[in-house]
Amino acid sequence: MTEHNGTRIAALTLHDVISETQRSASHGDGFYSITVTEFEAILSRLKRLGYRTASSREFIAWQQGKQDLPKRTVVLTFDDGYKNHLERVAPLLVRYRFGGTFFVTLDLIGRPGYVTWEDLKKMVFLGMEIGSHGVSHRPLSQLSRDEMEREIVESKKVLEEKLGVPITAIAAPGGFWNRPIAEAVEKAGYEAAWVSTIGTNGPQTHPLALRRIVVRRPFSIERVVSMVEGWQPAFWWAVGQQQLIWLLKKMLGVYWYEQLKRRIVPNA
Repeated sequence: MTEHNGTRIAALTLHDVISETQRSASHGDGFYSITVTEFEAILSRLKRLGYRTASSREFIAWQQGKQDLPKRTVVLTFDDGYKNHLERVAPLLVRYRFGGTFFVTLDLIGRPGYVTWEDLKKMVFLGMEIGSHGVSHRPLSQLSRDEMEREIVESKKVLEEKLGVPITAIAAPGGFWNRPIAEAVEKAGYEAAWVSTIGTNGPQTHPLALRRIVVRRPFSIERVVSMVEGWQPAFWWAVGQQQLIWLLKKMLGVYWYEQLKRRIVPNA
């Protein structure tokens, strides 16, 4: 049985990785986009600090005591299935000898700006893990029980049939999560569920409520790395930012929140 010795592992969430010449995100929310240079800065700093990566599947094996992981391990996750995840992200991960877990939304596969089935097969060949991000990207907590279960079950089934690999992890669209969703996820046969709660994960963290750190604007390599390193004040800043976003959405409504965000964060 593996000894964890109090080790806690951070997981980063990234979305659109745009070129330096793009003025805004290709299809998603610019608030969650970073440039290729910023992404490579993260990889370079992590490599220099001696980090290695673990997939969601490897993390769960470590959590269950079935696999050893170095203390300096980070989980890199990517949401939504953007085309640049194959064109820009995967090649950089391979160059740095890192791996990633890519959560794809079934209905977006093959649409302009998003990966195709052939792209996903290439990513599997490169050693990347594929996970579910639902069928339609609608927040699971806002759906009826039947719709929620369909999103969870069908996305896993189709991805496994098309790619020929087990799909053992799911990321909650929008980060929305509750106990009925966790129960449906477990019933569907997933081993891990990643949500938007900010923090790190240890051996006792519930595998169906794993925490992630979202990389968002305004981008700061120092802040990202400090959270991977477990520096508590950086988490206070991130949690405060997240709570402010939720408060503004509640007070202003989503539409006026988006207008305010675009004023504060250029190209968001």
